[in-house]
Amino acid sequence: MRLRWRLGRGIAYILVKPFLRVRVIGQDNLQKDSAQILAANHCSHIDPALVALASTQEIYFMAKEELFHISRFFKWLILFWNAIPLPRGTGASEALKKCSSLLSQGKTILIFPEGTRNKFEELLLPFKPGFGFLAVVNQVPIIPVAITGVREAWNGKLSQFIDKDIKRERSTVKSNNGITVKFGEPVFPNKIAKNRDGYEQIAQIVQKDIEQLLKESYAA
Repeated sequence: MRLRWRLGRGIAYILVKPFLRVRVIGQDNLQKDSAQILAANHCSHIDPALVALASTQEIYFMAKEELFHISRFFKWLILFWNAIPLPRGTGASEALKKCSSLLSQGKTILIFPEGTRNKFEELLLPFKPGFGFLAVVNQVPIIPVAITGVREAWNGKLSQFIDKDIKRERSTVKSNNGITVKFGEPVFPNKIAKNRDGYEQIAQIVQKDIEQLLKESYAA
């Protein structure tokens, strides 16, 4: 890990730790010092930071281009955290090229295949096949990642400063036990065809794996 990443990760830990309890499961499934794609469900703005804190590797992640225009500070912040701009439309091919270049250097890429934040943690939106393309063309494994409990834990903390009755009511909610980041077993693309059907096939495999991880996290 570069010093800059260690520093950013440490700052995120200091900011998140007092407010949110994060449980990490399946960390051993991460590849050691080799290229990989982390494919995660997407339910909140803090998902990249949560996966970064849970991961043993420095990660790069794609972020929609609009986020880079919110403010100069926010642009600096997400670039500091290895964000890769993802333009709308045909410009997305440039982001994929950048990701391929990073994978060829043995880096770890975080992708949210749903393409947008999902209001329902338990139900996934259809996965876009772009990450399947990256995995097959670069022959790198995909690690399914399930993130659960973010909304309940985050809203529960905010409610402490607004309404004590809400805090007491939320204390009985099962998912308020904290946030879970669960890494599944790697999916290897070595037998997947290098065409759109193949990219969609591996995307569907990973989506089913994440659905299973979500069920296991909620059942725990």
